[in-house]
Amino acid sequence: MLLGVADPLEIRQLKTFMSIVKLGNFSHAAQFLGYTQSSVTTHIQLLEKELNTVLFERFGHQLMLTTDGERLYDYAEKITKLAEDAKNDLDHSAVPRGSVIIGMPESLCVYHLTELLKEYSSLYPDVELKLKFGISSDFRMLLRKNMMDLAFFLEKNIADSDLISKELWTEPIVMVASPEHELASFKRVEAKDLKGQSIIYIESGSSYRTVLEKSLIKAGIRPRAALEICQIQTIKEFVISKLGITVLPLAAVKNELEAGRLVALPWQGSEFQTSAFLVYHKEKWLSPPIQAFVKLVQERLLK
Repeated sequence: MLLGVADPLEIRQLKTFMSIVKLGNFSHAAQFLGYTQSSVTTHIQLLEKELNTVLFERFGHQLMLTTDGERLYDYAEKITKLAEDAKNDLDHSAVPRGSVIIGMPESLCVYHLTELLKEYSSLYPDVELKLKFGISSDFRMLLRKNMMDLAFFLEKNIADSDLISKELWTEPIVMVASPEHELASFKRVEAKDLKGQSIIYIESGSSYRTVLEKSLIKAGIRPRAALEICQIQTIKEFVISKLGITVLPLAAVKNELEAGRLVALPWQGSEFQTSAFLVYHKEKWLSPPIQAFVKLVQERLLK
């Protein structure tokens, strides 16, 4: 490098900057991008040094763009878009390459998509699959901000006018408990029977959790305790240990039900039934790797 000549702006630094703006803080951007928070901070410090300005300022706990930060964001969108367009236009390879960012609930990945992901990686070794676990509400936001290419949803239906969805299969949801739980002997389980019970929920925002919560509110029932746990395996172990009951996709508890470690409760309230959908934004440009993934999903999973 010539003495006195600064390093040019890097696309990855601009993408980090845009992710912070879209997600609202450094830690969320670091988690989404797979960087350490110190790396994200370094990217911004390098940008600020190169541009000789300050891009963010804090008001209490709120992170705000400075005037120069707002100006840079407009340029960053154009620069990253031009870089992506150039890559797509000049890459004449018939073999898909690049990366695809896919959002999915943990249960779908573990119990339905493992073989498909393995097959895709075998067919297209030059494509990097970046998997993000979460819930539909988060995926909607990321799809709309063009920070995610595709997402799998578990919902009853999808009516968003700006999203294109393909229903793949119906996903049964069951309420389960330990065989030794008092509700295991009930012939019918209604909302009133959950009064005083401990309920272990998957993270907020899942469609079947919402159905149960609304059923309890409608019946005026308050459980004795409610726990929120993000990991399905941990939820199952807690339920097996009689720490509470839960609702989960049947596929996630199938082995435990067959082994007798869990029992399905005969729930008589609102139906939990959901479907699995593959979703992307209607304005999303479907690159060859994305097209190849959608095609494989349709061939292997579309019912």
